[in-house]
Amino acid sequence: MTTPLVALQRRYAQMLPGLHRHLSRRFPQALWSGDPLRREVALTFDDGPDPRDTPALLDLLARHGVRATFFVCGTQLAVHPHLGRAMAAAGHQVALHGYYHKPFLNHAVASFLSELADLRCLVAEVTGQPNALIQDVRPPYGLFTPPVLDALLRHRYRPVMWSIVPFHWHQTFDEAVAQVERQLNPGALIVLHEGMRSGPDVVSLAQAVIERVQGAGFSFVTVEEMWTGRPAGPVAAGQAA
Repeated sequence: MTTPLVALQRRYAQMLPGLHRHLSRRFPQALWSGDPLRREVALTFDDGPDPRDTPALLDLLARHGVRATFFVCGTQLAVHPHLGRAMAAAGHQVALHGYYHKPFLNHAVASFLSELADLRCLVAEVTGQPNALIQDVRPPYGLFTPPVLDALLRHRYRPVMWSIVPFHWHQTFDEAVAQVERQLNPGALIVLHEGMRSGPDVVSLAQAVIERVQGAGFSFVTVEEMWTGRPAGPVAAGQAA
């Protein structure tokens, strides 16, 4: 039975493409998608590392020759540093998703900046990457305000959003895959979530996404590479799924 919350989230998912078009034009400083002239897609994973999902995802990505970007949480990485090391050793980008997966709110700017600095130091320690090169951050729940965005930019972080986000913990496998196929276009920035204990298995879902993206003639890039290939100015940021 569909609960009111699930119905609301599904309705929100349907509204996302239009919302994406509006917000990406309003806040072009964030990365919403890549170059619409390049047949490249970024596959990203939030909320890890997860002891069940991460090893299986790394095996899957290796089999398909795909490099992805993992937006990790500090509480998870502190408990599973070996999984963060495995991500980096396999050539994937390890980026920031907040230490405690709490919303970045106006009244708590100093707090989340301090937590982000701690997470950046932890990622640097675990992966061996220079601290200054760990810049990409996806705000938990994808929520930010102009003051929050200004604070991130001021402290040399690069805010990263998305163009395709299936709510797969409240969707069937077929619904999630169909959403990705429907919204797939050059420069798409896809986000899936680790650690969900409802909805389809994220590894099986990631495999289906990879097969459909590659079958459509797209190649995969990391978020770092997507920034590099992004044209200057707000036009690219305004491209929506």
